Amino acid sequence: VFYKYTEDSRDMLSEMSNDSEEIEADLDWIAYKQAFFSVILISEGTIEKGGKMKHSLIENEDNPYIKKYSTTFKNPGIHINSSETYVWYLGPNDYDNLASYDLGMHKVVNHGWKIFGWINRNFFLPLYQWLDGMGMNQGLIILLMTIIVRLITTPLVFRNYRSSAKMRLLKPEIEEIGKKFPNPEDAMKKQQATMALYRSTGVNPIAGCLPMLIQMPILFAMFRLVPTLTELRQESFLWAEDMSSYDQIISWSAHIPLLSDFYGNHVSLFTLLMAGATLVYTLMNMNQTPTQPGMPNMKVIMYLFPIMMIFFFNKYAAGLSYYYFLSSLLSMGVMLIIKNYFIDEEKLMAKIQENKKKPKKKSRFQQRMEEMQRQQAKKSGKKR
Repeated sequence: VFYKYTEDSRDMLSEMSNDSEEIEADLDWIAYKQAFFSVILISEGTIEKGGKMKHSLIENEDNPYIKKYSTTFKNPGIHINSSETYVWYLGPNDYDNLASYDLGMHKVVNHGWKIFGWINRNFFLPLYQWLDGMGMNQGLIILLMTIIVRLITTPLVFRNYRSSAKMRLLKPEIEEIGKKFPNPEDAMKKQQATMALYRSTGVNPIAGCLPMLIQMPILFAMFRLVPTLTELRQESFLWAEDMSSYDQIISWSAHIPLLSDFYGNHVSLFTLLMAGATLVYTLMNMNQTPTQPGMPNMKVIMYLFPIMMIFFFNKYAAGLSYYYFLSSLLSMGVMLIIKNYFIDEEKLMAKIQENKKKPKKKSRFQQRMEEMQRQQAKKSGKKR
């Protein structure tokens, strides 16, 4: 249930549980939104304050795949002899169509929070609409979108891979530092020696993280966009009968404790393919990136992530799992191309050795860090 106060932006009741709201000011409209369609009551004047909205989730025992939303609304301004004019909108949750009414109703389409919504409204949605206007199959549209996104983000992937290659080349020297300072009380000296190595070689240990962080909003933006695309509804692709729903290849009716509750009573093939591709890409990436000191459990977390995705995405739209599956495949292809044709580790090593010979001027940040480390060392010495 969405609603808009006349003097404020739109608001909503909880989507996941029973909720209610006292109407404390005049409303412009109230929307009862489903996955792809909405029923919206629009007042040409205002919907007067003093009423109450609420909705309840009612499990349908005959069909467990459907939930009924029951909403009651009592408003003293709505009655038979009222002079106010009210309009009903009954139609799809089409962002551009709802925005054309200039009433803020397009905000019932949730494209995500802040940066994610901005990316969807200004990049992904226009791109999708342009490709959809060509009359292509939805599966082909998602494929082309994935290719375009990969082409745009390839420079970031290249920088990430180059940074990982540098860290991999420095791994033997980092291990030597670890052997030189094996005791826990020498942790500060070990850290200082490691930072000195990075500084002398011109390698930034966090340079590979920044490109990955920049790509994260794109992944989350697509997670919010696909469920809002009404065009995917009842569109088939390969074995998926409906790209807006899960693509079950096996299903069963018996309720299996825990499994049915968390996984469901079906198996989605695109989800399995996505998890498998993500695992392979993770293994490839881990082989190229040395494990950072102090992070021994990172490998376990990376292995568990694809398994968690199987449970999380099994009930999600096939179009979304298909996109992430393609994204992982293309990422593997881009990584292999960069590795075999654009990264020369011998040249990188020569550059690292050359940097060692150059005098290095410490930045203010490095000076501050070293001063903090010296102060910490003094405190530790006094305690001992």
